[in-house]
Amino acid sequence: MLFKKLTVIACSSLMSCIAFAQDNKASVTDKIVDTFLACDNQFFQNLAENKKTFSEYVDLTTKDNVTFIPVESIYQQDKNKVIFKKPIKYRGLTITGYQDIYIPTNLSGKYYYWGFIFDNSQEEIINALKNVKWSNYNTNVYIANAKIYDRNAKSPEWEDNLYAIDGVVPRLGTIEKSLYLENIDNNYNRVLCSIQGDLKKDILYKDRPDIKLFDEQIKKEQQEKIEAYKLKKEQEKNNATQESSEGKSSKEGDNI
Repeated sequence: MLFKKLTVIACSSLMSCIAFAQDNKASVTDKIVDTFLACDNQFFQNLAENKKTFSEYVDLTTKDNVTFIPVESIYQQDKNKVIFKKPIKYRGLTITGYQDIYIPTNLSGKYYYWGFIFDNSQEEIINALKNVKWSNYNTNVYIANAKIYDRNAKSPEWEDNLYAIDGVVPRLGTIEKSLYLENIDNNYNRVLCSIQGDLKKDILYKDRPDIKLFDEQIKKEQQEKIEAYKLKKEQEKNNATQESSEGKSSKEGDNI
């Protein structure tokens, strides 16, 4: 009888521990996604603080004290997303992946987008994220928390952007930031943060510290290409000089 009681107590404790562990994971992932919705560096800070738990869903990279979700390439459309090892359950929704996009333009500035892929309809996402005030951006996209930063203002700071309109690019000297809800395919939708426009690195790096790492890597690769090109030209020059010297020596030998 005592053994049975102990077994029941042990099983009860085990189930409680499992339930606690599951609840703890849920609270961690909820917190990370919640801070992501602010579209600032809180997201990356929370990834760093909860790296062990979040790594169960997707591999993270930490470099120079910045933790982020890596994709193969933010510059290539077919390589800018990663599918999670297992879905994240978030406020009744299902998150299946992450996307990180960079679009440079010649005249309209730079555009960065980052966020999560959901296996849910737009209606389900809007109903679940009750604290987010979505409005129509166009027929397929919703927008929320639109902000603008005017670098030419006397005391520049982020302010509500009342004129975030589809098809209108940020004017020179301004930066815009928003949250987007966009359909991808069938039932899949993505919630993306964006920062775009006439971006300066200090403002970009404040909200996206991971981009500084990408920029440093690109700069390093470009420098390596420059050095490799210089080395190649130097070798070609040396080879040409050597061939010229050998040709001259051969001529002198023939004359003798």
